Amino acid sequence: MSLRSFDTRSFDNSDDFRHSMGSSGGGVAITDGDMAERQKSFIARTLRTVGSKFFEGKPLTELSLHVSVFQPRSFLEKLVDDWDYGPYYLTRAAMEKNPLQRVKLVAAFVIAGLHGSASLSKPFNPILGETYSAKWKDGTSVYLEQTNHHPPVTHWLVRHPEDLYTFMGFGMFSGKVNMLENCVRTRRNGVNIVDFQDGGRVVILMPYMALRGLLFGERRVEFLGGFSIYDQKNDLVADFALNVDPKFLGIFGGANSKPTDYFRGVVYKPSSAKFQKMDFSGLTAATDQKASPYMNSSLLDTKGLELRTDSDIVSTVKAFTKEAEKKPSGLSRPSGLFRGGSKSGSVSKGASKAAPAKLKGTDDSRVLCVAQGTYLGYLDFDQERYWDIRDCPAERAQPETHDLLPTDARMRRDVQALQAVLDCSDTPEYKEEREKLFDKAQVVKEELEKRQRADKKLREGPEKASIKNNGFFPNQLDLHS
Repeated sequence: MSLRSFDTRSFDNSDDFRHSMGSSGGGVAITDGDMAERQKSFIARTLRTVGSKFFEGKPLTELSLHVSVFQPRSFLEKLVDDWDYGPYYLTRAAMEKNPLQRVKLVAAFVIAGLHGSASLSKPFNPILGETYSAKWKDGTSVYLEQTNHHPPVTHWLVRHPEDLYTFMGFGMFSGKVNMLENCVRTRRNGVNIVDFQDGGRVVILMPYMALRGLLFGERRVEFLGGFSIYDQKNDLVADFALNVDPKFLGIFGGANSKPTDYFRGVVYKPSSAKFQKMDFSGLTAATDQKASPYMNSSLLDTKGLELRTDSDIVSTVKAFTKEAEKKPSGLSRPSGLFRGGSKSGSVSKGASKAAPAKLKGTDDSRVLCVAQGTYLGYLDFDQERYWDIRDCPAERAQPETHDLLPTDARMRRDVQALQAVLDCSDTPEYKEEREKLFDKAQVVKEELEKRQRADKKLREGPEKASIKNNGFFPNQLDLHS
């Protein structure tokens, strides 16, 4: 299979491009004023009624919000937005034989997709047993299923039609409201695994997200902390730290401070001692083909999914990039995905053969390349551009329309009721009808929430053992009635 042609242009290494969607402080600025006001109004009313204890520290999945702050989609559908660059980067990563270049391409897939997660309206929490399926233009199939209720866990499987790669994993959604910080912090604890046809495997751990401006100030969505990509077979680690520049300049920043969406990164071969401390067993157990497809209680321990802390990743990036800047001649200078001899979008086969730089004063790890950019604009490895939001193609997976399962997220009555509201004209003459549709959607949402609570009691009752082994709950899967 040959990579499809891609019309590229050369990029200026000093081209520090950042999309206009960016907030001056960092992250994606939310421009939907009506939705922002509806959410702020709801929060203010709730605070006046029951006080801040209703929100403070409570998991988002335990908060019953008004339907007006939602979007007519389930979280299963929303999650797929993160993978818009999959057809481009994962296909090319599968064709790449150089392990270092493969890690870079997977990194581009992750970073390019971060801004796709930013939205103000909240998707509906998936119902246990709920499913969603979609396809990309190249025939790649996308499947998701909600496999646990509390904590909420989603499993997914993305498979290339020629089995070039399989992208699979699970996410345990966690998020809490912090009124003192005027924000919501969320994280998808879990693992993302890309298995390639040649036997290669790359493991991805994601950063956390914050929604700022709950009650006052600018509404914006940003990613913070550290995230990593691991190729255990080839002893490769790619660490990325967001919002790292202001920390170099001090608490109060400075003239060179940048928005929080800027990042630094490093790809390196860790010392044997450092790699031995990373236990991958907890990360890959849930995707073992010999294991049960349903989560068991031992796999719901998030501590087993943490190879390293955010602070460890950030400190590693700071130390390694600082050392690397002192030894630029010792680092490899690969041909980029967009620059260099190939105009097809492929990566030079001769790239990254220079001897890696050994970092004194850190450990026996060896840096192979450094990265920088912003998830709202570009990704550079050693001053070569691997992703640019202006020219690199993104592709939204299209939902399946034939032979839908009754458990499909689009069959939910609350989703359909909210969609009816949005389909109604928002002109003054239709105001009363629109309000009636909102009321109806709220009633439907509350009915489904009551059914979920009732099903939870059944699972926790005397029949818990037999239900637990069943995996599916027939009354829960009927989303129509």
